[in-house]
Parts: sequence; structure tokens; C-alpha cells
Amino acid sequence: MAMAEWGRKDAEMAIALKRAELNRALSYKVNYDAEGHNICLALIRFKDNTIDVLTAYSNDSAIPESIRLGLNLIPNLYAFMPKTEFFGCDGMAQFHTEPKLLNYLFATPGIRQNVFSGNLPINTFYKSVLESQRERAIWHSQHVKSPDDLASVTLVTEINCCSTCTEYSINRFRNRFPNIPLLVIELGKEVGKKLPVQFEKISISITPK
Repeated sequence: MAMAEWGRKDAEMAIALKRAELNRALSYKVNYDAEGHNICLALIRFKDNTIDVLTAYSNDSAIPESIRLGLNLIPNLYAFMPKTEFFGCDGMAQFHTEPKLLNYLFATPGIRQNVFSGNLPINTFYKSVLESQRERAIWHSQHVKSPDDLASVTLVTEINCCSTCTEYSINRFRNRFPNIPLLVIELGKEVGKKLPVQFEKISISITPK
């Protein structure tokens, strides 16, 4: 089974560590509930058996660029993707974490690089920090392997996928790439009900063989 590549404990530990890191980084924000927005990971294995991990946060627009880059959160590329290639619908789905991850993974290096630009701070120190962070992000964006090199993708999300993301992201991926196993691990968090991540109660779906 492909699930053995990332065992459940590995997936849960990865997302729990990223949540703790993000919450610490955002603890300075007054009256901001970081737990009110979800995290999703893409655990990627390539045909040469190398791996990569991408992280998306559903409200990264509320995070200063330097913190977002420091946390290695991938940017939203929806607006830069060709309409025939993006994942997500034209509604709110482009801001959800699952299509963010799939769009970043399938974007060209040029599209990824273009988002790491913009005005820099006037302060010399902060300018040098942000420049260094952008350089590192650009390097990574250029070295993500192509879709042809994919062996499997596992999405790990704190909340269960909504019907829109399932239809326009998960199912679209499976239809376009039937030979690439796509696993989805949903951890059952419900913000409105104040229900935390259910690490012992997850559902796993996999592309049928």
C-alpha cells in the first residue's frame, strides 16, 4: 500500500510540528486566532525516491512576508496559473489550502519565481533579511521537480476537505493524473464547533489501482 510510504504517525507528527511552529510565530498578533485557520501539507515522493514537503496556511495573507517565508509557507499561485491548468474553482476555492498546494506543485518554475518580488523594507537590516529569504524561496521554487517525476502525493489537512475542493482539486488531479497515487488524510478539525484535530480519527482515500 502506498500509505506505508508516509505512515499515519509521520503525517500526524509533521502537521503537529508545523502547527506548533506557526502558532509560536504568530503569538505576537493581538486578538488573532491562528487556530481559526487551517494548515495543509503535501508530502511528495518522486520517482528517484527523493521527497519534498510543502505547507499551506489558509490565511497567509494575514502574515507578514518575512514570517511567511520563514515558515516556508507556499504562496497562492491561482492568479498566475493558466485557466486550463489550475486546481480550484473560481469561487473561494482558490484560497483553500489543497488547491494552493497542487497549484504550486504543478506551476512552472517561472510562475513560482514571479511571486517572490515586490517592494523591500527601507530598514537595511530587515531589507537584507527579506532579500535572503526570497533568494532561498526562489531557489526552492526552481528546484521542485516536474509532475513527470512524481511517484505519489499525500495531502494532510487539519480540516476535512470541502465538497468544492474535492471536486475541483482532488478529483481534478485524479482525472488528469490517474497513474499518480493521491492520498488524502483528513484530521477532522472543526473551528466553528471548537473541535480540535482528531489525530486518532482520520479518513484516508487513495486512487484506486
